[in-house]
Amino acid sequence: MKLKFILKIMILCVVITVPFVQSAMAINALDKGIMVDMLNQKPDPVKPGDVLEVRYSIQNTGSSETGNLVVEVVPKYPFKKVSGSNLIENVGKLGRRYEDDRSKVVKFEMLVDNNVNAGQYPLEVLVYEQGNKDNVCISREFYIDVDSESNAEIESISLEKLVPGKKTNLSFVIKNVGNSPLKNAMFSWESTSDLVLPVGSSNVKYINFIDIDGNTTVDFQVLTNVNTKPGLYKLDMTLTYDDVEELQTITQAGTLENQKRKTIESKAGIYIGGGTDFDIVFVEQTMSGAYSFSVSNIGNNQASSVTVSIPEQDGWSMSSGSNSVVLGSLQKSDYTLADFGLIPDNYGESLPLKFQIAYTSSDGEREIQDKELSVYASRPDASQSAVKSKSSGSVNNLLILTLALLGGAGFVLYKKKKL
Repeated sequence: MKLKFILKIMILCVVITVPFVQSAMAINALDKGIMVDMLNQKPDPVKPGDVLEVRYSIQNTGSSETGNLVVEVVPKYPFKKVSGSNLIENVGKLGRRYEDDRSKVVKFEMLVDNNVNAGQYPLEVLVYEQGNKDNVCISREFYIDVDSESNAEIESISLEKLVPGKKTNLSFVIKNVGNSPLKNAMFSWESTSDLVLPVGSSNVKYINFIDIDGNTTVDFQVLTNVNTKPGLYKLDMTLTYDDVEELQTITQAGTLENQKRKTIESKAGIYIGGGTDFDIVFVEQTMSGAYSFSVSNIGNNQASSVTVSIPEQDGWSMSSGSNSVVLGSLQKSDYTLADFGLIPDNYGESLPLKFQIAYTSSDGEREIQDKELSVYASRPDASQSAVKSKSSGSVNNLLILTLALLGGAGFVLYKKKKL
């Protein structure tokens, strides 16, 4: 019984003593009178990816000199140590209050994470006696202002050349190159004198959200007039979006203010013109055996230095002459004829015949088109040639006889006049 009684008394004493010990320790720390304050941050606010510089003031407001003090910064996200810099500073002893050496100023540098959003982030500062880090006398958090700015760019355009009269897909890739998500974006474009117009939609597209380092593609179906003169034309582009994530305030009336918008205006060149298209058809086989073809410019652009050729292929061979014919320039809707001396491997059947049409487009590029059509291979009609030769001979004889009769009649009239 006595032992239990003694134990109870000891436990009671410990319970009563602990608060007084904690109070004494607090008073002891307070007696030291050490204070730490953040003087400033540079830049203020700091942007993601920048180097942050913070200055702290360490003061002794106590009645006695301190021991050797150490100030340490403990960086956590979004802050990290700059290579080669120190996060621990030994400030030495501080004199008692009212003495000149009672305060010191320390400076630290840290790197801010590239992808941090706007806001205030805590940075912890420790103060303790040198060699006694386990007994920290001051631990404080100071909040650092970080301004995360949105930024975007039009990364690429899918179309460099637009053929008049041909509906074409026009795509723009918009990339978020800033440090915070891009919100409420609006993209629009317009061309010089409205030469290029969207088909099936307006020239404005809205984008709700693009994450950091993300991109999005906006598509338009566009068309230009078939009679548009080939050349390089300007395309003006405009992108507007919220500058800073959640940059807004609510007034007492409940309305939103300070919605900051950023506008990016840029331009690009788009070439209208380019290539054209051709059609080739078999016309006839001449009496000499040559095959005649009609070559037509069925596109919307002029073609210069047009050459049509028949490459070496199975089923056909060249009888004589060149395998290429120079046609010159062909305006749109123009056509001309090209003759080739061809010998088929087999007569009396339709054989595939391949062509190559080379030309210079309106933008100065040399283009080649491959064409193929079926041509009926037949022998030259010898009887028609003979008939034509006989008919031609009869006409010649008749002409000679007529001239002889006219000459004789003239001679008779001449003699009568003489008499």
